[in-house]
Amino acid sequence: MMLKVGATLILEATDDEKKVVHYRCKLAECKENALLIDYPIEEETGKTPVFLNGSSFTAIYVYEGQVFRFPTTFVQRISGQVPLMLMSFAGEESMEGIQRRNYVRVETIVDAAIHSMDDAFQPFTTVTQDIGGGGALIVVPEDSKIKPEDHIMIWLSLPMASGQCVYVKLQAQVIRLFTDRNTNGNRATIKFLPQSERDRQPIIRFCFEKQLESRKKLLDMESRRHNV
Repeated sequence: MMLKVGATLILEATDDEKKVVHYRCKLAECKENALLIDYPIEEETGKTPVFLNGSSFTAIYVYEGQVFRFPTTFVQRISGQVPLMLMSFAGEESMEGIQRRNYVRVETIVDAAIHSMDDAFQPFTTVTQDIGGGGALIVVPEDSKIKPEDHIMIWLSLPMASGQCVYVKLQAQVIRLFTDRNTNGNRATIKFLPQSERDRQPIIRFCFEKQLESRKKLLDMESRRHNV
């Protein structure tokens, strides 16, 4: 089964002002025709919303680098030592893949530290220009001796939508070096070489959240334009 207890689920809905709102929750139990989740948190406000029975959502779930969505409805609250919410679930056949396995990249700045695996150059700190599950484009200091095909260790600091900062350490390889025409600064294309797909998951999750954020901003802009 793709859905795993403890995994994060994003509930997407449209409010009365036609704005897309995202709620974050965790799966507490998966059944054939129902899901139990903890109380969701609205990503923008950090508050726990009040849902009416029968409220409909699009649930978004990341599994092994692929993003799935499926329809779900809030059925009722479940009392207990840990309060939960019962959501409808039409089975895994209702889950639609919305991202291919080739990893989507997003343009964003992420703090990074680069170390040579064989002491070929001095370690340095930098930032990404874009990042995806497969690799990143990083800014290279002018005095760095990094070269194509160098094997490196990269540390990344990922600011997640929850406010938590997730630190990732991965082996990687330098694919190419070039000069950015707009800034005349040095850039390096990095390919991640994780020991397992699990090591890649935080980056995929981070990029997915950035996509949701961009989509929400775009829809909000369109909504404001129509209301003018």
